[in-house]
Amino acid sequence: MTEKEIKKKYSVVLTGGGTAGHVWPHFALFEARHSRLAKEFHNNNLSVHYVGSQTGMEKDLVSSNQPTWTYHSIATGKLRRYFSLKNFTDPFRIIFGFIQAFLLLGKVKASIVFSKGGFVSAPVVWAAWLRGVPVIIHESDATPALATRLTLPFALKALVAFPETIKKISPLFQNKVLEIGLPVRESLFSATREESLKYFSLPENRKTILIFGGSLGAQSLNKKMFEIIPMLHKNYNIIHIVGKGNKQDILGLENYRQLEFLNEGMKFAYAAANLAICRAGASSIFELAAARVPMILIPLGMHASRGDQIINARIFMNKGWAQSIDENTFQNESAIQLIESTLNSLEERKVALQSAPSVESATKIGELIWEVISQNEGNS
Repeated sequence: MTEKEIKKKYSVVLTGGGTAGHVWPHFALFEARHSRLAKEFHNNNLSVHYVGSQTGMEKDLVSSNQPTWTYHSIATGKLRRYFSLKNFTDPFRIIFGFIQAFLLLGKVKASIVFSKGGFVSAPVVWAAWLRGVPVIIHESDATPALATRLTLPFALKALVAFPETIKKISPLFQNKVLEIGLPVRESLFSATREESLKYFSLPENRKTILIFGGSLGAQSLNKKMFEIIPMLHKNYNIIHIVGKGNKQDILGLENYRQLEFLNEGMKFAYAAANLAICRAGASSIFELAAARVPMILIPLGMHASRGDQIINARIFMNKGWAQSIDENTFQNESAIQLIESTLNSLEERKVALQSAPSVESATKIGELIWEVISQNEGNS
């Protein structure tokens, strides 16, 4: 690109919502120091617009973490596989959201759309395709979500975190699929263990267990953990992120820290942890893998999801990067035994994690987005 072209301000449109896992990867793209996309943003050569729902958690996450981005709300509707009266009204909300997205993309003069999925993303991708705006989508989980299947035909590129996902995509579209990992925020790996233990006021002579449930499924996981935490506390430090509104008093535990939510402090939690016990959402497990933290996964079951976390956990377990417990057969005694045996074999676990993905995915995706912008704008 010429110097004159670089001085033109480009407009990147991001979309995704429903869970925090659909939002955090967007932030990672602009933290990747070696990415041209991030550099151009920091040099004020492009603007960032985030399209999300009116009431979803993505609005708060973007507003609090990325104040220089512009957040736009559109109407959203859910495509359900079960009977609900909302099935009669949500199609109209989706159509209205599509019209809003179409007008918005023209208003901001979108150069590209990058979608992380969730129900809000489909109307944005469809509108972009109709406007001739290039679209890149990304699927975090091993099984393609409904939003991915609905937007795949309209995307220039479809990125996936797991190579296993490619096998589950129609041969018609496999030529546009690229396995690239999951973008994780570089800031999550900027703390030392020493400063992290000071941050939580925990002693250095104990190993530390990090427990968290992600943005979904925290309550049922917390219930199981509350039963065994007093026993684990006899020998270990515990950092427990319980989720908003889920705090519960547990008296007499000197080295137990209970928090509703961690944002900037998550880097300290990862650096302090010798072991993590968590759900198997893609963002959580890829972040832990990049931090080289051994993990025990308790995936969200079929009662509350499409089963994607079960498959995520199975893949990580087969690669030797994690161990897994089925929440339907969870037993306190066997869970404690697994936790203790893992903490006694940490070096072996960390060696296995050396082959896990690191932080390079964000840079690769940022470079790809910038390449598409360059080619598209250069030819326009």
